[in-house]
Amino acid sequence: AWTRGEIEAPGATKDMGGWTARVYTAEQQARLGVDEEGKKVAEAPRRVQAVGPAWTRGEIEAPGATKDMGGWTAGVYTAEQQARLGVDEEGKKVAEAPRRVQAVGPSWTLGLAEAPGATKDMGGWTARVYTAEQQARLGVDEEGKKVAESPRRVQAVGPAWTRGEIEAPGATKDMGGWTASVYTAEQQARLGVDEGGKKVTE
Repeated sequence: AWTRGEIEAPGATKDMGGWTARVYTAEQQARLGVDEEGKKVAEAPRRVQAVGPAWTRGEIEAPGATKDMGGWTAGVYTAEQQARLGVDEEGKKVAEAPRRVQAVGPSWTLGLAEAPGATKDMGGWTARVYTAEQQARLGVDEEGKKVAESPRRVQAVGPAWTRGEIEAPGATKDMGGWTASVYTAEQQARLGVDEGGKKVTE
């Protein structure tokens, strides 16, 4: 081939025992991919070192379906496997979509109540809180929650006999869970009152 100009000429000679041959040097052989005589040598198949899919190493279950790739067939994960394992069709992990938290804030954030007038250090964050004045005025605690009202004191006037306006009843009556003081028949006739001590009209 080198005599026809298809390849460079050999760069060395070799004694063949009666004649001399032109031969390719080791450097030319490596560079041109030829043997000593200039014949092409078949390349040794290149070894490719690669890691197969995770399922081939037992790290995840195998794909449950196949897909025609136009000349070869690929193993692919079904929609059910993708949802259950959190992978795409090829078995690659997919990032989870951030979860949306739906919550309702305090009533003051919705404009339903007066906003807190103070803040409180919570050790890593700051809370809005109601002032003492707001708590008293609005009937809420520091966080704005309604507080139970204290029982109201009832001011009432007792029966006339408790104020010394008439003599005390002379008998008692069982009221089924409590006992009432009542006027006797004699007292009722003499004082002109009913059993409870109220004046009766004639």
